[in-house]
Amino acid sequence: MKTYCFYLIALTLIVLSACAQKRPVSMPQSHLPPEAVPEIGGPVTDQGTVPDDSAIGGRGVDQNPLLSAVRPVQRPRPKALTRMIRNAENQLKKRQPQLAFSTLEQALYIDGQDPLVWHLMARSQLDQGNVVQAVSLAQKSNSLAAAYPDVKKKNAALLRQAQGRAD
Repeated sequence: MKTYCFYLIALTLIVLSACAQKRPVSMPQSHLPPEAVPEIGGPVTDQGTVPDDSAIGGRGVDQNPLLSAVRPVQRPRPKALTRMIRNAENQLKKRQPQLAFSTLEQALYIDGQDPLVWHLMARSQLDQGNVVQAVSLAQKSNSLAAAYPDVKKKNAALLRQAQGRAD
């Protein structure tokens, strides 16, 4: 008898919930947008100002918060990643490009956005004679190297070397 009553109550609740009005409930707006958006990157002081400041409200480039917010900023490297990069560079010097590539693949798990890791992977592929892969990896490195001009120079040299091998 108890199970019959339980099933009867459950069935009644199901029927009543199906018959209930389904209307959207409006929630009061509790979140207000922030008054100011924090800057992503800090201002760069070594760039100077634009000669004609009239286009940007009479303020220099370094003083414009919109322009300084989009400048890339170098991030500190974890110590484990630094050690792996050093190991890979030593392996490349010892003419062990396959071992270096393997080390760098592991380094990608630590920081897949580090352009130096991608550059060294490109170097190891070029040392193995895989020109197409080397060019692709150097281009990936360039896409991440906005805040790293030295890596961009190394990539440019590597791309020239790869072009010389392809000819």
